[in-house]
Parts: sequence; structure tokens; C-alpha cells
Amino acid sequence: IVKCRGGRPGTRRSKEREVQEQMGPRSLKKVRLWNLLSIDCKINGQTYKRIEKQLLFVRHAEGYHNSLFDERKVHEAINIRDPELTPLGNNQVADLRKEVDILIKSGVKIEKVIVSPMTRTLQTAWGTFGGHNIPFQACHLVSEYCDAPCNYGTRRSQLEPQWQQVDFSIVPEVWWNEDETDVTITLRAKRFREWLFKQPEKCLAIVSHAGFLHELLQEQFRNCELKRINWIHRSRRQARGH
Repeated sequence: IVKCRGGRPGTRRSKEREVQEQMGPRSLKKVRLWNLLSIDCKINGQTYKRIEKQLLFVRHAEGYHNSLFDERKVHEAINIRDPELTPLGNNQVADLRKEVDILIKSGVKIEKVIVSPMTRTLQTAWGTFGGHNIPFQACHLVSEYCDAPCNYGTRRSQLEPQWQQVDFSIVPEVWWNEDETDVTITLRAKRFREWLFKQPEKCLAIVSHAGFLHELLQEQFRNCELKRINWIHRSRRQARGH
């Protein structure tokens, strides 16, 4: 795995850069294009196959627990189970939707949206990417660090009737781990990377949470912030029989 923190911001003027300029200074901070090495290579005599994906990572918009944390009402914040978006959060989604619409009109072809099964991420994902004829896949591997009731989920059987436009086929009935630790979230991020690079799509959006995205990318995200990353995975080629 070559993580995004090993890359450098792109310097060549490109169509994507022109789109960013259309979207203004605020969005330039949100949409970051990283260029990483993209050649097959040999290490210790082994040839490694390159798999490159263009990924749009999004943190959910403001939820009610976020607003309570801002008001220093910590006890109330951590005890709201699976909170929804606030009115401000819905406005943030509407703003991000405009930016994503520009990207899609410029030719960015998002083939699938991967979304955490938390209510706030489902609301953010659908409000941002819905209506573009893009399939939605719920994936519990990208859910938040499960350290408090505000990060406890809702059963799959309750979510499916509410979100019929989302595929929950890989999500267990009870998919969150109330005994999450630093070790288990690290392992979960590793599992997600492995799962992601087995998917056939080349351009995906991932709607997740601050804690998980930091574990995965070593990046900080504000509410409803989007970061665009070219991510490369190298897998060892299998030797062929003769």
C-alpha cells in the first residue's frame, strides 16, 4: 500500500485543476488531488502489479452530536445514538452537492458510492451523490470508531426499509463493535484497504467519519469535507506454471 501521505500535491495544470478553480478558494481547500508513483516495479526480484483507484473521501456533515460537542455538552453528545444531521449539516450537504455536480459535469465518472451504515453518513451520501445514477453500497468497515453510543449503529433490518436505494448485502445485522479498541480499528482499516482494491470500479466515493478516515489516511477532515486522492496498491504477480 502506498498511502496518500507519501504523495505530493499535483503541479501540472489539468482539467481537474481548472474545475477546482471554477469552484473557488473554499473548494480548493476541500478537493485535493494527489499524484503518486504509478509504475509497475520489482522488489527483491518480485514483480508487483499496480492497481490504481481515484477516490473521493468525504466526512459526514454536522450531526446533532457534533453540535452538542461544540456547545461543550459532552454527556448529551456521546449518548445520542446514531444521530441525524442538523439543519446546518443539511446546508453543508447542499453546498457539497453543488461542488460534486461540477466535478461530474467535468467528466469525473464516479462508479460507486461506499457509505458507512450510520444515519449521518447515509444522509450525507445520498444528499451529495444521489440522483446521478450511481449505485450505493453500505460498508460497515468504514463506520466510526465505536467508543460511545453516538457511534453505535442501527440494525440492518431497520435500515434497509428506510434506505431502499442502498445495497446492504455485505452488512451484518449487528455490524458495530461496542468493544472497539485502537487495535481493532487499525485492523478494520487494513481490511477495508484489502477489500477496496478487490473491487472492479476505478473511481469511487467513500463517505465515512473523522476517526476512521484519520486511521485510514492519517488526514484530518472537517464536517462535509471532500478530499480527492489517487491511491495505488501493488500486489505481487503470481508465477505462471510452464
